[in-house]
Amino acid sequence: MPEGARDIMIVNRGYRDINPRCCGEERCPPEYRYGPAIREHYLLHYVVSGKGVFEARGAAFPVRQGQIFIIRPGETTTYQADRNDPWFYRWIGFESGIELPLLLRQPVLDAPQCGHLFSALVDSENLQSGRELYLCGKIYELLSLLSASSSSGSARDYVLRAKNYIESNYIGEITVRQMAGFLGLDRSYFSALFRSQTGRSPQDYLVELRLQKAAELIAVYGYRPGEAAAGVGYRDVCNFSRMFKRRFGVSPSSYGKGR
Repeated sequence: MPEGARDIMIVNRGYRDINPRCCGEERCPPEYRYGPAIREHYLLHYVVSGKGVFEARGAAFPVRQGQIFIIRPGETTTYQADRNDPWFYRWIGFESGIELPLLLRQPVLDAPQCGHLFSALVDSENLQSGRELYLCGKIYELLSLLSASSSSGSARDYVLRAKNYIESNYIGEITVRQMAGFLGLDRSYFSALFRSQTGRSPQDYLVELRLQKAAELIAVYGYRPGEAAAGVGYRDVCNFSRMFKRRFGVSPSSYGKGR
């Protein structure tokens, strides 16, 4: 490793979602080459200055200041600093048990907005305790920035946010117009988007969730129909009973006795 390299010592905590494995920075000499090598985790290099070439997937990619080159688990990669303007980069390596931004499927990204985060990652060396948790937080920030800069998958993200909102607030008053407003979308467009991703309207999704939760309260926890109705956001017990019977084929009271 070149004299200009600095590795941050990390404990492998075995975190499930994001688990930091390595972090550091390196000021490479001209034409310094690393690889071919295979990693078992994600490894992201941010080029602070200079330039070089990243080789992956059978191709060579020039990389310059403000860009990130991405090594994915199981990929064979090689990278080499430029002869006249060798790069200085910072890196973070991590294992992931969560779905990552689609952008990370690309070999090279334009990401000047992420420079401060890579600087903060390296600064974790100054922490005497909690270093791995600090790195987790910064990695999440990095993933958030990369997600925000990607237009791909935005329709799916809108629907995931709406579904999470419904699942977290189904007991209260929820309207389609309200959800569309929270997402900054036109009501009709949001409804069409939600249906295209889920096969049902936002209102139908809400009703189905409420009835499923009510059935669970009755069958598992022994709630009375009126209590279950109030527990999932229905103020009109008669309307709740009609919708429940339409969904499950029996009244709420019969549903409870049959289980």
